[in-house]
Amino acid sequence: MRWIRGMRSVFLRFIAYLSWGLIVTGLLLRLTIRDRFHPWALIYYLTPIPGLVIWTVIAGIAWKWGATVDRGSAKFSLTRLNFAAMLAFVFWTYQSEFVNHPQTRNVDPQTSHEAGLRVVFWNTAHVPSRVGPPAKQLRKWNPTLFGLVEANTYYRTVAEEWRREFTDYAVATTHFGGLIAVRGQVQKQISHSLLPNSWCEQFDLRVEDQDFTVLLVDISAQLNQSRRRPLLELAQLAVKLSDRPLIIMGDFNTPDDSILLEPLMAHFRLAMREQGTGFTATWPIPLPVLTLDQIWVNEFVDVWECHNSWSRLSDHRPILGRLTISPP
Repeated sequence: MRWIRGMRSVFLRFIAYLSWGLIVTGLLLRLTIRDRFHPWALIYYLTPIPGLVIWTVIAGIAWKWGATVDRGSAKFSLTRLNFAAMLAFVFWTYQSEFVNHPQTRNVDPQTSHEAGLRVVFWNTAHVPSRVGPPAKQLRKWNPTLFGLVEANTYYRTVAEEWRREFTDYAVATTHFGGLIAVRGQVQKQISHSLLPNSWCEQFDLRVEDQDFTVLLVDISAQLNQSRRRPLLELAQLAVKLSDRPLIIMGDFNTPDDSILLEPLMAHFRLAMREQGTGFTATWPIPLPVLTLDQIWVNEFVDVWECHNSWSRLSDHRPILGRLTISPP
């Protein structure tokens, strides 16, 4: 019917205009206040650089199928403009979100690189079935140290399953559903609350003769709350612990280009940006656009390599890295 076609055309044009509105607003935020203020930050998070490509595709399809015949000239012009914008955003994504840092350190690889810590961080998305499949995947990566968040469905039961799977590791769990497993010793564990509704667990670890500290982080994903306060509290805590080798890993639920990460960035380095290879975005699989999962290190930790892997077992990509510890 004609009225159905008319309603469909109106709806599709609304989708196209909404997509273009998000793109323009996201670009303006990126050039000005970024995610400094809530709730404008939500639009910033909706329009990451890879996400701009997706929004232009949505806008182009909606406009192509929603524009009426009598507006053919405008339809053609906007389609070309949209296509040009999409190509620009694809290039921007390639330039900013794909990293390639070949190994250039002038250090004996037999004493430093090969002997480094193989580190994994992974948000396992509440282990939707059982521990076995993610445990099998972790075994393939053979890490010296791994940190997980959302490692639980029914947490007390699942925590014991993780311990049974990794009897050759020291496994320490948290009250917020995370855990650390290390081929070494957990010397101390301290809980820190990052208000509102965010968590950080401190682990003082020893691997062979190396002592270092890991902060396992899970920042709240609630849309009605700014990440400013928990990220600032995390940075303040990390600075207090910066007199020793420190690794910070977790699901920050904040993209790595957020202005709210500047207090952390002032003192620590992001492993993927420093020595990473490949596409930086970690969420959501199968089409990740946001770098929510991150590993940060201080001056006493060297990053030799870092990359994000793939797994169908979670909607987050795991981070794999090789680090070396230097005594303070």
